Amino acid sequence: MNKTAMRSSVGLLALALLAMLATRPAAAQAGRYPASRHGGNYMFNFYFPPSPSSTPWAPAWAPDGRSVAVAMAGSIWRVDLASGAADELTYGETYHSSPDWSPDGRWIVYTADHDGEAVQLEILDVAAGEAHALTDDDQIYADPVFSPDGTRVAYVATTPSGYFNVYIRSIADGRWSGEAVAVTRDNDFGRNRLYFGPWDMHLTPAWLPDGNELLLVSNRNIPLGSGHVLRVPARAGGIDDATAVLREQTLYRTRPDVASDGRRFVYSSTGGAADQFSNLYVQPTAGGEPYKITFFQHDAFHPRWSPDDEWIAFITNEGGLPQLALLETHGGALRTVTIERRRWKRPMGVLSVATRDAATGAATGARIHLTASDGKFYAPADAYARVGGQGDHVFHHTGRFTVEVPAGLTELTVVKGFEYWPEEVSVEVGPGAVAELTVDLRRMTDMAAKGWYSGSTHVHMNYGGNLHNTLENLVMMSAAEDQDVVNEQVANKDNRILDYQFFVPGGGPHPASTPEHLVVVGQEYRPPFYGHVFMFGMRDHLISPFTMGYEGTAIESLYPSNTDMFRKAKAQGATVAYVHAFGGEADPLDGNLGGGKGFLVDAALGTTDGIEWSDAARAGFFPVYAAWNNGLRVTATGGEDSISNLHRSKIVGSVRTYVHTGVRGLDMDAWFEGLREGRAFVSSGPLVELTANGRMAGETVALPAGGGSVALAGRVESITPLERVFVVCRGEERADIPLRGDRRSVAFDIELDIDRSGWCHLRAEGHPSERAPLDVSYAQAFTNPIWITVGDQPVRDAASAEYGMRWIDRLRAMAEEWPGWRSERERQHVFAQFDEARAIYAGFAAEAP
Repeated sequence: MNKTAMRSSVGLLALALLAMLATRPAAAQAGRYPASRHGGNYMFNFYFPPSPSSTPWAPAWAPDGRSVAVAMAGSIWRVDLASGAADELTYGETYHSSPDWSPDGRWIVYTADHDGEAVQLEILDVAAGEAHALTDDDQIYADPVFSPDGTRVAYVATTPSGYFNVYIRSIADGRWSGEAVAVTRDNDFGRNRLYFGPWDMHLTPAWLPDGNELLLVSNRNIPLGSGHVLRVPARAGGIDDATAVLREQTLYRTRPDVASDGRRFVYSSTGGAADQFSNLYVQPTAGGEPYKITFFQHDAFHPRWSPDDEWIAFITNEGGLPQLALLETHGGALRTVTIERRRWKRPMGVLSVATRDAATGAATGARIHLTASDGKFYAPADAYARVGGQGDHVFHHTGRFTVEVPAGLTELTVVKGFEYWPEEVSVEVGPGAVAELTVDLRRMTDMAAKGWYSGSTHVHMNYGGNLHNTLENLVMMSAAEDQDVVNEQVANKDNRILDYQFFVPGGGPHPASTPEHLVVVGQEYRPPFYGHVFMFGMRDHLISPFTMGYEGTAIESLYPSNTDMFRKAKAQGATVAYVHAFGGEADPLDGNLGGGKGFLVDAALGTTDGIEWSDAARAGFFPVYAAWNNGLRVTATGGEDSISNLHRSKIVGSVRTYVHTGVRGLDMDAWFEGLREGRAFVSSGPLVELTANGRMAGETVALPAGGGSVALAGRVESITPLERVFVVCRGEERADIPLRGDRRSVAFDIELDIDRSGWCHLRAEGHPSERAPLDVSYAQAFTNPIWITVGDQPVRDAASAEYGMRWIDRLRAMAEEWPGWRSERERQHVFAQFDEARAIYAGFAAEAP
């Protein structure tokens, strides 16, 4: 490979992309919470409330014990526990959540989410029905809670430096009456912690009845998880005198609440990873042994004592969607509070929508983007409201839905994958009226008719999120996105193994499969050092443990390597590949080797079948081209890493793999066989096809010893406009295909002269400003290579081989610094694999012309 040429090509594109990103509208970047320097998808899903939730969230008892305030549909509601009637108490331009009543029942303090840009505090005068802001800046505020006497509010904020700290502030008559007092302060752990970073966080304060102390959750000086439960004096610098009363690995869900007697608190926990699910526990506030009080095979979140301590309100996802529930403290009676009716503060109407396949007239599921007349998003009460990776509010449905929306004009975008044209429609909804709408979805192309079947290689069903997902619901979402193959991955979250019970030995499709949709349950093996990988089609058992190199545990060593575990999985018949390996635009070798550090080792040793794209990105082409340029036939795959039960996650199928199975149709063995052989393309929207002398991706064109001309025929179709379509051979751009008209399709026939063995593939890219409704930063698709041999020349490139050697040298240096090795034997075993792979690249360099 000509590294200079490749850097020039990709580097100029990267600079262009940066310039494009600078002009992106703010709305396209929604959902990022820029004030948080803790950041990350885990924080936003497990800690921040959903904005909005289509069902109740964050319960708070009224002082009279007869009703509960909840967040729902972007507002704060009061739910009458006897009747199930819900009254909307707040309404505004933002999404409201996390309510807490003042002890006298006059006020409710709550959070106001500016659609991911900031989260502020507001307060409601309940009797007057009037609310006003308590904060007005660009920071994040969370977990507001009144003191027992109502004169102070404890809360979490990102001030001053972007890290989460607990503050107390005096309040009187609904207004601040003093300055904020910092109970905690920024503290550097001293090194980067997996998923949690170097800076400590302090979360979810809960008052003890005397008002002199708080319980809070903090990972202060703790290597794993979001933290222990600490008992802290409620004063400036109280963290200095904190006492740990519960020590376990947590994931933001703990949310302690103290009983009125002050001697016990209730909280949500996985029992330090003993459970897949969060259950409810009680424990003494002075410390002691936890006592489990629920035994669900689903989650229980956000527990809150009733004023008399006889009941605990919490959120259950037993039926899938989060719902309000009550647990009798002494007796164990359990009751789900069904919302029987919603009484809104403003004129509302009902929108009833049916979506159909325009060709057949049959009902068909789709993804819905909805903006009501007030500029906000609403979802049906039986749908899971989510925010995609690009900040778009969406929900999926099966073909018909009904939703309450503010009176006025409602705008919808209806999307069904990459092969149907999106439809943008608007409808006027009258107050108290029902508006009926039918949307016919027109097919752009039919890839299955050509033998191509699509599926993301990276989807998680349950991962500690608010939704209790099922395979059937996952199939529904995948069908709404027009995918054929549903590849669900069992995985660890910290020490928990989620969805392991859905693995079925035998190596075939899961029994939940239908004639239209294959369901495959495999595994994501997740070592943080080498890089995460997928394993599909294992005949006997899941690979255990699910990770290596996990700090502070008995599996902290870098032995066994990914190479070892790949071999164990492949011995069971698995197809394996590195996942979400290289994001962004820069060469991973110029940084820390990205998320696929072991890739070039396993590419050389033949132990990985592929490498996965999880977003639109060009960084992966640097190591992938280095592998292809030396004849290493690793397949590029597409899998967005959708964690489908989180409320903020990439949309299922937003990056996927199309595999050509030909006359074998929708068949699991044929699909994975085609993937391994490279008869595949990666897409986040565009559909790309390329042949060379009639050969497709994964196949070989043989030329005579002197080389010759190769006829390339290509076709690109896209539901969004494209900016570039071009052919790359041996890492260098060989042809730029002009786009005309609406820039959504092009077909071409060209000839290229080839004088060295190598490969060619087709790439298509769009502009970031034109990515909607795709859930990626810009449209991207590319085929796997068509291999071209000239005489008996092997595919070799000295610069690419040297790239592989430098990569492995960097990897070895990083591994040598790893503190968790258990023995020299382990080190030498892994380093021997590095040496073997490096020697292969050295051999390639020697063979290169």
